[in-house]
Amino acid sequence: MTSTETSNTQAELPKTFQAEAVEARWLDFWRSGNFFRAGQRPDADPYTIVIPPPNVTGVLHMGHCLPQTIQDVLIRFHRMKGCDALWVPGTDHAGIATQHVVSENLRREGRDPRAMGREAFLEEAWKWKEKSENTIKSQIRSLGCSCDWTRDAFTLDEPRARAVRAAFKMLFDRGLIYRGLYLVNWDPVTLTALSDDEVDYEDEEGMLYHIRYPFADGSKGGATVATTRPETLFGDVAVAVNPQDERYASVVGRMVRLPLTEREIGIIADGFVQSDFGTGMVKITPAHDANDFDCGQRLGLPQLNVFTPDAKLNEHGGRFAGMDRFEARRAVVAALKEQGLLLKEEKYQTRLGRSYRSKAVIEPRLSEQWFVRMKPLAERAAAAVREGDIRILPKSYEGVWFHWLDNVRDWCISRQLWWGHRIPIWYRKGDPSRIVCFDGEGLPPEVAAEPAAWEQDTDVLDTWFSSALWPFSTMGWPEKTGDLARYFPTSVLVTGHDILFFWVARMAMMSYEITGQRPFADIFLHGLIFGKSYYRRHEGHLELIKGAEARELDEMPKLPPGVEFKWEKMSKSKGNVIDPLEMGRLYGMDALRLAITAYASQGRTIDLDRSRIEGYRNFVNKFWNAARFAMMVTQGVTAKEFAAGAPPTGLRVEDRWIQSQLARAVEGCTRSLERYEFDQYVGTLYDFVWKQFCDWYLELAKTRAWAAADVVARESRLASQVTVLEVLETICRLLAPALPFASEEVWQMIRTRLYGVEAGSPAPLLDGPNGAVFTPASLCVAPWPAAGAADQHAEDSVAYLQELVTAIRAIRGEMAVPLDMKVDIRIEEREPARRALLDTASAQIASLATVRSQLVSAAIAPPAFAATQVIRGTTVFVMLPDELRTAERQRLEKEIAHLEKGIAAANAKLANADFTARAPEAVVAKEREKLDRMAADAQAMRARLSALGC
Repeated sequence: MTSTETSNTQAELPKTFQAEAVEARWLDFWRSGNFFRAGQRPDADPYTIVIPPPNVTGVLHMGHCLPQTIQDVLIRFHRMKGCDALWVPGTDHAGIATQHVVSENLRREGRDPRAMGREAFLEEAWKWKEKSENTIKSQIRSLGCSCDWTRDAFTLDEPRARAVRAAFKMLFDRGLIYRGLYLVNWDPVTLTALSDDEVDYEDEEGMLYHIRYPFADGSKGGATVATTRPETLFGDVAVAVNPQDERYASVVGRMVRLPLTEREIGIIADGFVQSDFGTGMVKITPAHDANDFDCGQRLGLPQLNVFTPDAKLNEHGGRFAGMDRFEARRAVVAALKEQGLLLKEEKYQTRLGRSYRSKAVIEPRLSEQWFVRMKPLAERAAAAVREGDIRILPKSYEGVWFHWLDNVRDWCISRQLWWGHRIPIWYRKGDPSRIVCFDGEGLPPEVAAEPAAWEQDTDVLDTWFSSALWPFSTMGWPEKTGDLARYFPTSVLVTGHDILFFWVARMAMMSYEITGQRPFADIFLHGLIFGKSYYRRHEGHLELIKGAEARELDEMPKLPPGVEFKWEKMSKSKGNVIDPLEMGRLYGMDALRLAITAYASQGRTIDLDRSRIEGYRNFVNKFWNAARFAMMVTQGVTAKEFAAGAPPTGLRVEDRWIQSQLARAVEGCTRSLERYEFDQYVGTLYDFVWKQFCDWYLELAKTRAWAAADVVARESRLASQVTVLEVLETICRLLAPALPFASEEVWQMIRTRLYGVEAGSPAPLLDGPNGAVFTPASLCVAPWPAAGAADQHAEDSVAYLQELVTAIRAIRGEMAVPLDMKVDIRIEEREPARRALLDTASAQIASLATVRSQLVSAAIAPPAFAATQVIRGTTVFVMLPDELRTAERQRLEKEIAHLEKGIAAANAKLANADFTARAPEAVVAKEREKLDRMAADAQAMRARLSALGC
């Protein structure tokens, strides 16, 4: 290479990809350059995502990394497409969860949260929030997420508090928020009400107790009720039967004595009673059962609460008062047995509700709470999906959406907590019917005038209330801000299907009611990440393996006897959680992101383990090594030459082939990202980068790119070098959404090579088709590549060469020819165009297949001994020593048998009148062409077998 041909050779990539150093460099560069700040493209179309805010209860786990990565892929893709891309970050105060975590920490320190009082507790909660939030933000940044941190939000900060007050008052004034005495789901651990969807239901084995309630008049017999909860009998107000049940028609209206008490209650009839349940008689406890509550409302029955807030029997429990409900159950059952009133006990499968946070068994509790009337809100949200204003992906979840919204119940929004948005209601002391709802800051005017005469509601709002306002509260609502006008409604919501109703549906309901607009155009529901839980089989049971032993099992290629694993939803209790930061340190954030993106298909569960992340680290290393090789073989290419593009007269078939394959890759990646098909996006990239660019094109091109001037014409060498750079640079842009660190590093190195500028510095605009590519200071704001035209002829030609090389390699492998031993080949090809192609590609064939000499001719006398393969009618002879003759005979016989099987199948298909009559003509023609090709190949192989004397 002459001195005039070597312009910028100082840009070199290190031998190995140093993930930690590269990540730190570009994280700092992106931050200082404000590349992720929205509003810098005022004439561009907006593209907006609001982050599903992580709870400030700890640190990010892999379940968070999945949606964060998907969102970043989308936001980076649309930013590169030229959109004014805004990704709003933020965190959620998570009322119940955070109060529970903070309370537990205080108890471990020997402090009683309740004794501290509200203000002191909130001071501790805010300290916790600051620490946890800083950790979470640091983790999100380290993942490479391109959020606009100037718009960071928190569901309990003042702008969101203002939005909550305004929304509450708006709904209150419209009659959509009301206060009432209803049966609610009560968590006796966190001491607060829960909405229906905050309860997880599990089938558990319990007991069904048959209890006799004696007739009050002392006559023989009585009412035998069946119940799973004998401890609540102190709250019974009636015994009920179905009015159609002829067995009990004669006892309706009679009085019975309530066991273990002095009270008497009546036998009534109501249609909700199922005659085939238990005895057909049930106890009615309106304050502790939802069906009983409804029955009591219909019939005007009294309501008697027998439990304290922490689920102990109160004074109505008589001698059992003060007992925990489950302790009381055992004691009540024992007392009933002693009095001869417990007639039967039988095992019974029951559906038990547990708090989704504390895991405590829910206690139905009569309580005065605030509710939202959901039916009118739900109708509009359901219509939005039916009419296509909001799109749910995957579409299969539309059924779940409609089922929930069509059967929605009013939403209990008040919580008996301190951490949260205080309900903006004030009561007149002594006259609770006089209330004031105020959405301003400070006190309402009436309250400010007489502060001693008023008191604010002590409850806070359900966390999901403030979260339901998130898409527009983060844009500055209720003020009419510029962000609200430009970036709302948002473009897409990315979240797990497990909170479709918890959060997503409520955002839709609130947005339509409050703003009159949809909150987002698309809802992408990703699957939930599952991890490996290890179990040891012991005496017929499976024992969970956790801790260091489980981590050791992760590293084993084969599990020891008696140990097995299950894919289960990641949870700390299972010990199958994968720490994303640990994975990032071990394998690099790029590998972690790529693994997550590859498995982020719509709606399904995602089985993720270390080996998959390790596999994508290998891909990152492959890309890195390919980039290093490309930088070596393209030394001397100038910016001007690059901008001018590869000289057309120097282009060879392999150059046109890789350009055609690149065009298809660009088209495929673009289509996949636009359709949220993240797995297909990664699959397209993987195949193109690893298989086509690295394994084939670089090998095909290096014989020219590295050749001396007297061996290959300058135009041909330059064409291969420019093509290598063009493809590598475009690969960087295609990889950038999912692989931001390594792609930025390589892209900047190409800029430095061509322009001689420091990484991140502006580069000059050059004339030519590629000149604009390098003008941005960062890859993250470079334009997304446009798909070029495909070249079918080049693709067919290279596919033919690939089959030929693969066949030679296969023969070498089957015949155990040493890897470093060069072989001589003879190729018989009758078509002049193919012979010309083979002559042109002789150097590449020699390099790829370790060939010493090759002869291409229209007719070749079969060599004395050679292994033979027929490719598309081309016969290739690989010259081999005599000792391999038997192995070659066996190989040919195997190939002929395989072809004969295929010929028989094709003949049968073509002989089928239904197939030839109904299949498209092109399909039938293709099948006949396939049959002819197999027949010709089999004939050629039989001839070769005969030539061997076999």
